[in-house]
Amino acid sequence: MRDADKPFVMYRRSRWNFNIVPRGTRGWVQLGIWLVLLVPPTIAFEAYADTHEGTREFYVALGLYVLMAVIWSLALIRWTMARAEVIDIEKLLREQRKSEAKPRRGR
Repeated sequence: MRDADKPFVMYRRSRWNFNIVPRGTRGWVQLGIWLVLLVPPTIAFEAYADTHEGTREFYVALGLYVLMAVIWSLALIRWTMARAEVIDIEKLLREQRKSEAKPRRGR
């Protein structure tokens, strides 16, 4: 897939510091689908939590829900990274500093 066709853009500042944003309608629709997929487990947890509030089962269900949300979030990040054009901000800044450090010719 060409970079221009990718539905997401990832602005990388370092290995663990990055932002991924949707690009165009296709990116927003795909992100929306991922968010809609989170609705059924959230509704199921909410219904279960209402009936078991304050019990041991509630805390077990809460732990499982949080674990599911973390795994879901990591999967979303990996999925969007695989479909994102990467713009390395640190590399661009290094190149800019290098070009500014060169003495200006002709003056």
